[in-house]
Amino acid sequence: MSPDTQDMRLGNIQSSNSSEVTGAEANGEHTPEDLPSNADMVNEGDELRLKLAEAEAKAEENWNMYLRALADLENYQRRTARDLEFTIRSGKKEMFLKLLAIVDDMERALAADADYESLHQGVEMIMRKLLDALASEGVKPIDALNEPFDPRLHEAVAACDGEDVETETVVEEFRRGYTYCNECLRPTMARVAVPKSD
Repeated sequence: MSPDTQDMRLGNIQSSNSSEVTGAEANGEHTPEDLPSNADMVNEGDELRLKLAEAEAKAEENWNMYLRALADLENYQRRTARDLEFTIRSGKKEMFLKLLAIVDDMERALAADADYESLHQGVEMIMRKLLDALASEGVKPIDALNEPFDPRLHEAVAACDGEDVETETVVEEFRRGYTYCNECLRPTMARVAVPKSD
């Protein structure tokens, strides 16, 4: 084979290889030079592991903060319940002491050798003392007699015709009602006069 023929064949082979590479690039295929190196993949893996470690540390920190907040809330609830129980118990003790003072007066009245008038006066005094004790705790009697009927404060258990009333009016009390801190504790049981219709 002559040297000219060999040069022509070598040129054709190189041209064919160049065309194949160009065709691969045109088809979107990666050449070995385009693929990431092992060093790049190692660096990316290290970065992911670092981010994962940071996320795990942050999650553990948040979990510990949650546990501390939960413990603080439980301690606060126990302390609040204990303080509330102490306050209620102290209030009850003060009320019991007032009632015991009235019991003492009742015992003295029952043990006294007194006539009816003196006994009646003693009972009235004890009654006033009891009402004062109740008033000091916010319990007060409802003034219902001759007042307009109020279903929030009065319970009508009987009715009658009213000669001189323009609206339903309490004309008789069967059982006195009381309020506690301006709220109805128990209504007055009453007879209510109803205006006559024309």
